[in-house]
Amino acid sequence: MRRLPHRSPLKAMIIALMASTCASPALAEPLDRADRVEALDILARRLDHYVMAERKPDILARLAADREVLLALEDDEAFRAAVNRALLGASRDKHLQLWREQPRSADEALSAPPSPDQMAEVEARDRFGLAEVRLLEGDVAYVKLNRFSGHPDVAGAIDAVLAEISGARALILDLRGNGGGGEAALNRLMGHLVPAPIELATLYHRQCAPPPADRPDACVQVRERAVQRRWSDTVARPTFPSQPIFVLTSNATFSAAEELAYDLRAEGRATIIGETTGGGANPSGMMDAGPHFSVVMPLAEARHPRTGGNWEGVGVAPDVAVREDAALDVAVSLAAAGDKSARVSPRASPVR
Repeated sequence: MRRLPHRSPLKAMIIALMASTCASPALAEPLDRADRVEALDILARRLDHYVMAERKPDILARLAADREVLLALEDDEAFRAAVNRALLGASRDKHLQLWREQPRSADEALSAPPSPDQMAEVEARDRFGLAEVRLLEGDVAYVKLNRFSGHPDVAGAIDAVLAEISGARALILDLRGNGGGGEAALNRLMGHLVPAPIELATLYHRQCAPPPADRPDACVQVRERAVQRRWSDTVARPTFPSQPIFVLTSNATFSAAEELAYDLRAEGRATIIGETTGGGANPSGMMDAGPHFSVVMPLAEARHPRTGGNWEGVGVAPDVAVREDAALDVAVSLAAAGDKSARVSPRASPVR
């Protein structure tokens, strides 16, 4: 059965979550040189789709220069890591990465993708990435978000979590280690953090001319970009429309998590505390790179309508620069506005 070149990032994430609940995932069979040749050859073709087309020649040149060294790496993870170092060195794009596919049985390979109900069930078990909500003494709320869900049901989950802390006079939003994810969580959160819907970063998607008959998966990019304007969700009663917001970041805060920090700063709605974020602004999709690998392919550029820029390659710098493990204490201190009694309440509990 021929595999499609594109894969839904949401479904890929759900499959990974479902696999993580299994007792003993299968071990991947070691790959041989022919497998690595196939992966590099398909990766080179997939780069037709890379939104930063002007960087493609440098990436191909780097892969060609490193090819024999890469093919000589018999350890699969060493091969993948070396390819990713080459991709990053030539592109400076942290989204552009090669991923190793999990081994699947013949039945799994032929099975249908997860149904919407299955995806919703797995997301709910993971609390849509909402790790915990805590109430600090002094009416300061704390929310820890491990990832940004792209599932539509995340809107209700966010509404419910924020309802638990409605009335707090300030919010600490912990995005340390959050690697990003889907737009649904981003749009809903932003809807609760501003008094009225605001425009978020605009996406400029690469477009392809009709492909040749012998290369249906090819992409000859045209000059015009498809423009996608985006807004935060309309929320009837935002929970934190004007209260102070403190966003905690680390070097591992990435992608959609960075956009939340960037969008809030552009609106003057947050104090960012911690470390400069990872610097990945280009929205991406999953594409096959043969049967054993997938490539995360940036397919659009983000530019904020208020700033004209983004956080690609530079990250979001904090307003208060501290080590990530000190960020919460600093935020508590600032949120308390001098009230030394503000601390994590012993009554705090994980999100239910």
